[in-house]
Amino acid sequence: MAAAPHRHWWRLGLRGQLLLVFGLVLGLATLAAGGYQYRSLRRQLTHADDALLRARAQELLARVSLDPLPTLPLPDQKGEVMRVVFAEDGQPPREVFRSAQFPAAPAPALPSPGGPGAALGPLHRAVAVSRAAAPPGPGADNALATGQLTLWLGHPTAPLEQALARVRRTVLLGLAGSLALAALLAPLVAAAVLRPLRRMAGQARRIQQAQDIAPLAVPATGDEIQELAETLNQLLARLAEQATAQANFLAAAAHELRTPLATLQAGLDVNGRDPALPAATRAALAGHDAELARLGRLVDDFLLVGRLGAGVASATHRQPVALDELVLALADRELPRFRAAGRTLTIELPDEAATASLSVSTDADQLTTILLNLLDNARKHGALGTPVALRLLAPTPGHGLAVAIENALATPLGPHLAQLTAAWYQADPLVPGTGLGLWLAGRLAQGLGLTLQLTEAEGTLVARVQFAG
Repeated sequence: MAAAPHRHWWRLGLRGQLLLVFGLVLGLATLAAGGYQYRSLRRQLTHADDALLRARAQELLARVSLDPLPTLPLPDQKGEVMRVVFAEDGQPPREVFRSAQFPAAPAPALPSPGGPGAALGPLHRAVAVSRAAAPPGPGADNALATGQLTLWLGHPTAPLEQALARVRRTVLLGLAGSLALAALLAPLVAAAVLRPLRRMAGQARRIQQAQDIAPLAVPATGDEIQELAETLNQLLARLAEQATAQANFLAAAAHELRTPLATLQAGLDVNGRDPALPAATRAALAGHDAELARLGRLVDDFLLVGRLGAGVASATHRQPVALDELVLALADRELPRFRAAGRTLTIELPDEAATASLSVSTDADQLTTILLNLLDNARKHGALGTPVALRLLAPTPGHGLAVAIENALATPLGPHLAQLTAAWYQADPLVPGTGLGLWLAGRLAQGLGLTLQLTEAEGTLVARVQFAG
């Protein structure tokens, strides 16, 4: 048995690809939207924090006095740091005040007056404000402003970081919720997308068991699925044409062969009864007659296959048929073949006292064909040295009479059991036959309103023809 091809984990089916794409698209879209919202909120929170800090710095700067000595309010809020510098053209800047936590030397990264805030070390954020002022000294408040007084005010970044952390958690929770929603919606979306394909697959499976090839329903989607359905319908149309042509050929060939075969068999029958013929010649003619009879039955099967394949329903002539008499007649008819094959045919009939009637209304000829094909299959494919049982079963609640034929199997059928009723299928290609017996039995049973069930249990094949109750 050939080993199954190895399938890598990243090779997903169509459903898996749809689920993956849907999840990735929704996840990436949520991530992009969340990232944009986070950046916008961070910018807004930072601007709001800078605005509050700048208003605080403006308030402190307005309370700074340079007359006669620099006097300024000290930061009174927890964690605030401040630096005040006076600068005028042509003179080096003079530092008026510096908090202990403020950097010891001016840093190029310090914010400029009127500009956005900037990080002041790892723990603080600062803004700068300025106003025109005269050099510190007596009368500085009323003197001509020749320089600029700049105040840098910084406060802890912890509150802002905490607010940003809450925003990040909210965004991550939204992303997780979107992924969970994608996991819930993706199967529904995949099911909706694949529904036309599932309908086509289901109809294709029904075609496999149907009498005719019906076209697939074409979804009006205008996409590749519609194109696939139309292409498959074109293929089915060609298959139907080929099947019809094949059935017509079989019917025509069988019809043409029936007349010469009947003529040959009639001639053999007449010549075989000539008392002047030697015994050896008479035996040879009897063998030829039996072969012609077998060939005639095969031609009849081909003719029946042609009619059924072309969709022509067989005419039924229903009449009361005594099943017990029919079963006994079939046993007498087939017993020589079973003996020639070295097999035993056993017959089992129900107790007459427990069964009110053993008669059914059906077509005797078609029912005979069904049972003969089932007996022929059991004789050919049963295990060597094992008997074949032909049973007429009494009615059960909800079911009528039934005829069952049981034979032991040489090899288990397993998954091939469902193929037994397919045309031209042979479970054992080495056994003579065309593979049409069970197919014909199934089609004839369907036409008569009967149920043909094939089951396998403990190495035994049971073919059951069930009549309606």
